[in-house]
Amino acid sequence: MSVLTLPTNPNLSSGEVGKDFILKINTGTAEVPVWTTIGGQRGASLSRSADEIDVSSKTSDGWKATKAGLRSWSIDLDGLVILNDTGAQALEQGFNAGKEVNLQLLYPDGTAQTGWGSITDLSLDAPHDGEATTKGTISGNGALSERVAA
Repeated sequence: MSVLTLPTNPNLSSGEVGKDFILKINTGTAEVPVWTTIGGQRGASLSRSADEIDVSSKTSDGWKATKAGLRSWSIDLDGLVILNDTGAQALEQGFNAGKEVNLQLLYPDGTAQTGWGSITDLSLDAPHDGEATTKGTISGNGALSERVAA
């Protein structure tokens, strides 16, 4: 059977699809990380913000002026419950121990951002008529790295 080469659509949008962004947790050490995928992922939302510092004065012509203050980041995650998933177990263990976790957000182009954070929310929803899901929030401690090759 011969292999055909199919053409690529020249009108393809340059936008990325969310399914190709993967959240991983370090199950190794800080010195030798082992990036383990958190199974059952449906969503991982990265939020970054900065405190707003008012630097208005009487001479700003009646207009408010602001500058960025302390910055922060967090990741909200959600997905299906998969029992015996190593990544999900690591999240659970980190939450139960009150221990910071080391995360990696992998981008579709093979780059990644990493950072340390505290699991500030981890919940389970198990309705009688639907799939069991989990949701959580990891609040960053310190800077999130620049995107670099994973």
